[in-house]
Amino acid sequence: MTEATTSVSSANTQPGFLRVISGYLVAVLIASVVVIAMVGLPTGNERFLFQLFMMFIMGSAYTFVCALPGFVATVLIARAFDLRSWLFFILAGGLDGMVSVLLVDHFLLAVSGVSPGSSLNFFAVVGGLSGGLAYRLIAYRLRHTWA
Repeated sequence: MTEATTSVSSANTQPGFLRVISGYLVAVLIASVVVIAMVGLPTGNERFLFQLFMMFIMGSAYTFVCALPGFVATVLIARAFDLRSWLFFILAGGLDGMVSVLLVDHFLLAVSGVSPGSSLNFFAVVGGLSGGLAYRLIAYRLRHTWA
């Protein structure tokens, strides 16, 4: 590589738009799987796979909407301060899970008439932590291995 291409590639340390979007989608899916696994998979009936599929679809859609504001804030902060640490994204994911439960979820659940419990907060934080790690792995860690 020449000096010109080396300096351009080293100066561009933040992921591009497609990598950010794909990282968010993977983070939402991973967080949904973790929360569904923690809540407890339905067992003992003939509609097990259908219930599991519906929990995954609804959980992913709900997570996609509720976690989006915190994700956008995390990406903007990471770009502004040139942060690439895995610890930053894991903690930001956990904080995003907590904030989405406290702000967005409480409003959505109040409209639907469901009262959120304290276990929902714990599940959202753990799902957010795993989603933050998944985003970091997709957007940053695997960045240099793909062509």
